[in-house]
Amino acid sequence: MAWALQIRWQWFKKTRTDRPWTDLELPSHPNSLALFALAVTTQVGNGANTLFWSDRWIHGQSIQSLAPMVFERVPARIRNKRTVAEAFIDDSWTQDVQGSLLMEGTIQLFRLWDCLMNIDLNDNDDQHVWRLDASGCYSAKSAYKAYFRGAITFEPWTRVWKSWAPPKCKMFFMVDHQK
Repeated sequence: MAWALQIRWQWFKKTRTDRPWTDLELPSHPNSLALFALAVTTQVGNGANTLFWSDRWIHGQSIQSLAPMVFERVPARIRNKRTVAEAFIDDSWTQDVQGSLLMEGTIQLFRLWDCLMNIDLNDNDDQHVWRLDASGCYSAKSAYKAYFRGAITFEPWTRVWKSWAPPKCKMFFMVDHQK
């Protein structure tokens, strides 16, 4: 269950960009990456620390959920590297979409374009919000709770784990030394 701690590294990678290890690929279990993607939303400032294709930055949604057919046409190496700031330079995000789109994919592309027309970048840093805690900051406790949300709880656990024997209970064994 080190998944919550793996999420912590992902959180630090987003919120502490001045650290030298932020550009390293951190080994993380797919479950921890999935929870991180669901739990973090971003309020875009300058767009330098927000991934254009995979982060949840458009009204709390990611492009993957808004336009899944368009997202499928973007290679993984671009999805994992392209920031919002880079994508808005001469609308370079449109060049990331490779291959042809069917009619529904084209409709999704135009809807996405309409959403992006209303977004303006500014000089402020991007703000990442951990939605699973009221403070908006990551905590291991909230991550662990999220993993077990919806699980069945076993209320009489105290009786199972609590010893009923008196503290000074002793056991004696009879050993037959005549053999």
